[in-house]
Amino acid sequence: MEEKTYLDQLIDLGWTFGPKVLTAFALLFGGFWVIKRLTQGFDAFLRRRHVDESLRPFFTSLADTGMKVILIFMVADTVGIETTSFIAVFTAVAFSVGLALQGSLGNFASGVLILLFRPYKVGDLLTVEDTMGFVSEIQIFSTVLTTEHGKKIIVPNSKMTEGPIEKAAKGESVQVEIAILLDSENDVAAIREATDAAAARCPWRLADMDTEVAITGLSRDDMKAEIGWWTLGENYIKTFDYMHEALREEFAARGVKVAKERRRESI
Repeated sequence: MEEKTYLDQLIDLGWTFGPKVLTAFALLFGGFWVIKRLTQGFDAFLRRRHVDESLRPFFTSLADTGMKVILIFMVADTVGIETTSFIAVFTAVAFSVGLALQGSLGNFASGVLILLFRPYKVGDLLTVEDTMGFVSEIQIFSTVLTTEHGKKIIVPNSKMTEGPIEKAAKGESVQVEIAILLDSENDVAAIREATDAAAARCPWRLADMDTEVAITGLSRDDMKAEIGWWTLGENYIKTFDYMHEALREEFAARGVKVAKERRRESI
């Protein structure tokens, strides 16, 4: 009689939970099949939209993981497992991790925005907080700049999005400007002639763009001249360095005098 009772209980459990378990397995395997197809479709969609190769696997993995988590909760609910407590624990853990990794998450979010909207790209010359370098890598947490001396500067992506940056884009025209303090007795026409001669020697200057000379300051002894040449963004630093050497030689050849350093005597 006791064995029959146990058998009856097993049969009752089978009738009670059997359909739920079968339904849960069907939902689980069918859900995985659907998720796989949806993930492949989402990946193809991102490819068609030309999403950055660094972001596409992340978005695809995120979508795949999110759908699988939802599926597991659906399966657990189908079997009859209470999922409310699991959701509460998961939310608390996620909140704690978010607080602990607040800085890293900020850099991550900034990296996603940079890779999506592309305010700059590899090869551009950037100036960030008095640091100048060419963009060599755009990573998910940081941007790597390479200086003209080969040094690598790793800048957190949050720094790249929270403040202004100066960009000389690769392949685009940019004006290189320098300010020189000259003797006030110099002839402005001679300054312009020397500037044009120096610019004609520069191998990186854009020949179809005029040089610019502007007198922006004048005193009894000195005058401030701002000189600008046009070049491509990737040649900005080389052009900037060349300007000083070429202008010095052309100024000396035409008798253009650079202002002397003068000390102010205290009264």
